[in-house]
Order: sequence, then C-alpha cells, then structure tokens
Amino acid sequence: MVEINTDAEEEQPLLSSQSFSTSTKVPRPYEDEPLWRRPFNYSVQHGIDPEKLSRLQRYRYYQRLAPPMTMLVPDHMIPPEFFTVVPIVRGQKQSSMVTIFSLWNTMLGTSLLCMPAAMLHAGIILGSLIVLGVGLVTCYTAVITVQITMDIQLLDTFKNSPIEFVDVIEYYMPSPAAQIALSAGSASFLGALVIFWILLSNFTYGTGIALGNMAAGIFHYHNLSNSGAVCDTYNTSLVGTSESDWGLWTSNTVPIYLVIIIFPLCCLKSATILAKFNSLGVVCIAMAVIFVVTKAFEWGINITVGDKDNISYVAPAMIDFNKLTGTLTLSFFIHNAVVALVRNNKNPKNNTRDVTVAFTMVALTYGLVGVLFILTFPLAKSCISDVASQLLFDNISLNDLMVFVAKFFQILQLITVYPTVNFVLRSQLFLGIFKDPFCSYKHVIVFNILTILICVLISIFYPRVNTVIRYVGSVAGLAYVFFFPCFVYLLHCYKNNKLTWYSAVGHGSIILLGLLNLASQPLTFSNYLK
Repeated sequence: MVEINTDAEEEQPLLSSQSFSTSTKVPRPYEDEPLWRRPFNYSVQHGIDPEKLSRLQRYRYYQRLAPPMTMLVPDHMIPPEFFTVVPIVRGQKQSSMVTIFSLWNTMLGTSLLCMPAAMLHAGIILGSLIVLGVGLVTCYTAVITVQITMDIQLLDTFKNSPIEFVDVIEYYMPSPAAQIALSAGSASFLGALVIFWILLSNFTYGTGIALGNMAAGIFHYHNLSNSGAVCDTYNTSLVGTSESDWGLWTSNTVPIYLVIIIFPLCCLKSATILAKFNSLGVVCIAMAVIFVVTKAFEWGINITVGDKDNISYVAPAMIDFNKLTGTLTLSFFIHNAVVALVRNNKNPKNNTRDVTVAFTMVALTYGLVGVLFILTFPLAKSCISDVASQLLFDNISLNDLMVFVAKFFQILQLITVYPTVNFVLRSQLFLGIFKDPFCSYKHVIVFNILTILICVLISIFYPRVNTVIRYVGSVAGLAYVFFFPCFVYLLHCYKNNKLTWYSAVGHGSIILLGLLNLASQPLTFSNYLK
C-alpha cells in the first residue's frame, strides 16, 4: 500500500504553489500577481523537478474533487518521491468450514432455550414451517447484504479499505439512514445485554438453590419423577425455594448481586481477554442440544393431536404465530456482522453458499430443539409456554444433574459475553458521539451504570426472556433484516440498470413483512376470537 505525503499542505489552496516552501523564484512578471493568478508550477522545492510538482498538485486536486467527478490520476503516474511505503498485515484467510461454523455459532444463542415456548404459540406444524420460512427470508437478505457490500468494495472510493454494510447504506442513502442503521444495531446490542442479565439472574438463582440442596443433603438426582420434568421449577416444593429459608437469596435480589461481579469487568479498557473465553458458546450450545436429545429419549413421545382435553394435546396450527416470528427475527439476526464474518473467506465466490449452509444449520438446530422438546415433554404442554421465564431449563427439576451442569456453563459464558457485548456497544456509541471508543473512565462508569440499571430493573420486574427477544428482534430486524438490505439492493439494481418490476414487488413485500411483524407483536390474536 502507498500513501501520499501531503498532509502538511492541506491548509493551502489546492493549486497554489504556496503549499511548498522555496528559495527559488520564477521571473519577475509573476511577482506582482495575486496568488491565485500565479502559474501552477510557480515555485519548486529543492531537488524536485517543477514538472513533477505540477503532476503531484494535479493528483491532489483530482483526488479531492467531489463526486460525481472522478478524474483520478493512476498511482503509477506519480513520481516515487511522493510515496511512503506502509506495511500491511493481511488478515489470515479461513476455510469455508470455519466460516460456516462461525456464522452458526454467532446466530445460535439464548433464543435456542426459548424455542419450545415460542413454537407452541404457532402450533407444531405451522411453527416448523415458520422456522423454515423466516430462515429462508433472513438468509436471502443476509446474502444480498454480503453481495452488495462486496460489489461496492470494488469501487475506487473504497478500494483497499474494508467496509461494512453501514458504509454501503451511507453510499446509497443520505447520512441519517446510516445513523438509523447504527441506532438499530445499538438497540439490538442493548436488548442482548438485557436478555443476558435475565438469563444470568435466572441461572445463578437456580444454581444457588441447587447448591443449597446439596449442602442440605437433599440433592437427589436419581429416580426423579417424570425424569425431572416439572411445570415450573420455581413453584415446586423444594428446600430453598422459599424466601424464609434463604433470606436475601431471592429472584429479585440476585440480579442486584450480579452487579458486584459484572460491573468491574465492564470497566475494562479492552475486551480482548474476555473474548478469548467466547469459545464457551460452542460448548453451551452443544450441551443444550445434547440435553434436549437425552431428555427426549428418556421421556419418549408424548403427544396427541385429536383429543383437545388430553394434557398431551398439541395443536398443529395456532393463530398467535406472530410471537414466533418476532422471536425468530432475532434468532436469525446476524446482518450487522455477516460481512465481517465472511470477509476472510479463502474463496469469496463461496460466500453465498456458506451463508446459506449456515442458515440451514441454524434453522435445523432451532427446529430440532423446539420440536423434540414439545413432542416428548411428559406433562401438560401448556406448562412449556406458561413458565414465567419461558426457558426450557425451567421445566426441569433443580435436582436434575444435567440441567445443573448446563446452567453452570451458561453462567460462565454469560459472565464473559456480557462485558464483551457491552464493550462493543460502548465503543460504537462513543465513536459516534465523542469520536473516541474509550474517552475516559468517568464516561465509561456513567455508561455502565445506565446500561446495568436498565438490565437490573427489567430482570426484576419483567424477566420474560422470550417477550424481550421478540420485541428487540422485531424492532432491530425491521431495519437491518428487512428494510435496508432490500431497499439498498433495489437502489443498487437501479444504478446498474438491472431493476425489474417483479424485483421491486418482491423486495417491497419483504419490507412489508418486517413492518407487519413489528406491528403485530403487542397483539394476542387468540384473545379476539374468544
């Protein structure tokens, strides 16, 4: 890479010779003329040919012309004296397999634990179809996000500098559009922090009760009734679940105690150390899937579709499917990071295939966990959606050894993931407001107090993970999943004379789906049919 050494002259007029100091003067006739009237090569530097200076000045002038004027002088036409060699460390390339699993690991998260409750709102058959349908739409918008960004990357304006989709939005649309996109991304990060805190509070509270049962000698994980299945683990008669037995250890105080651990980690200037522990995410996902599969084998099939009075009845389709679409929008949300994850792919031509394979794997994982848990849960199916947190772990006894181990690893992962996501959100906002990702410890402390306060209050007064997920997903997804990818794609086609009426109708329909998804979240359609 090369760079023009012209920073010192930026204050001078572009075509003025005064940007270069000299003791050499040209003939007298020009001495009395105004600066703007003097010839282009009026003065020269010692040891530099006036013709070369003239070429450099023209290069600087053309480079700074505002679009659409693109009279760019080729780099090889500039004398070597005006270039500085800057070493570039190229990013390490990765195989398609690494790219696919990076996408899979990034998308799979807390939504996996809410999938059975979310799918019940749509019915077992309709829910499965919606998982595939939303996965297909979000996969398509992710693919066009990558394709458009890679196309724009080839333009001279962005050559040799990595760009993100928000840069593409700013290229095609006014600046406020890019700010809206960044705000939507920030909203998704803040929503993720709230979800992480609710989960961390839930898992810590349950693990603490289980440890108390161990200390009391009543942690009997053998021969559990219904193989550990319960309607709501915190409403069962276990030692340690009442406030009188544990004093200050309640579901309302645990979120406050977590501040002691999380707040110092959020004040770190860099999240590099914490990011190294994010590989625990793969372990936690694998454990959740293995847990559901193991329980399914223990419970066996427990479902009926004919007798509505049977506790094992599961409707094939239900009208409240909007709750599932909201959850899935965040479950498949990766559009603000997909370009960064595929950028180092060894074969960029395989990006479309790799993204499609990753989305297919995610859809199958969500479907496997959701369908298996619903088909095999041995108690009333309404228990799955009625549990306060809407987490599948809360339908398992606290004395179950597998769920105890799974929650323990989830706690370790969340303790490292929360500060990491908080660091990303902080850096993004500080760069946009203060042009500095850290500013000072005073700014960082105030920011952490505000974000953690929001998380603690929601964890105490509204700890329904699935509801938070679908609202965050529908808001952030409208911008990053539905609107901007489709609208920018239409602008991209129009600029390249490839826009067709059926493409406009198709992509406009996707944007309409995002609007309907957001508008339907506060509604419970089944209430209007009673």
